[in-house]
Amino acid sequence: MSIDRGTIFGATLALVMAGAAVAATAQTAPAAAPGKAPAKGAPQFHPADTDHDGKVSKAEARALESKGFQQLDLNHDGKVTLAEMQTSRDKARQGQIDRQFGALDADHNGAISKAEFTAAASRGQQPLTSIGPMDTNSDGAITQAEYDTQTNAAFDRLDTNHDGFITPQERQAAAQAARARAAAAAPKK
Repeated sequence: MSIDRGTIFGATLALVMAGAAVAATAQTAPAAAPGKAPAKGAPQFHPADTDHDGKVSKAEARALESKGFQQLDLNHDGKVTLAEMQTSRDKARQGQIDRQFGALDADHNGAISKAEFTAAASRGQQPLTSIGPMDTNSDGAITQAEYDTQTNAAFDRLDTNHDGFITPQERQAAAQAARARAAAAAPKK
């Protein structure tokens, strides 16, 4: 079993990458309450929808994005460096490995070697070499202002009717567009 590179970043780095967390969950109906499993085929609760109205306001998105930035800013200096991103990615990745190992070792007898699983999951993982486009002044760090600029722009792109909310339908449309772009960019077999 391998781990998809995009999955490795998990919630932590998805928050940094231009508000991807806002578009992460496609919904077509009112969200299920947190802690309750949605009915089969029903949409999942979006973590930014704190008032549980089925849509994400700009304030809710900013609150989630701010939390993500604070989690990445490990030394709390107001900037996210490449080293902090790497550390966060490594922690998220290790958490994913631990969860997947636990799921594979259902009887908890240790029959699946964790070292073997980690080695298998690590194949193809590339180190981060750039902090990315959020570092608009190319100083090797992302400030809260740079972060906010990018996440606000991402929110505005997803809020296609410009009403200040991202609805389940807008999230679904964004997710479908992202899948279409990924399919178009995928190498043809």
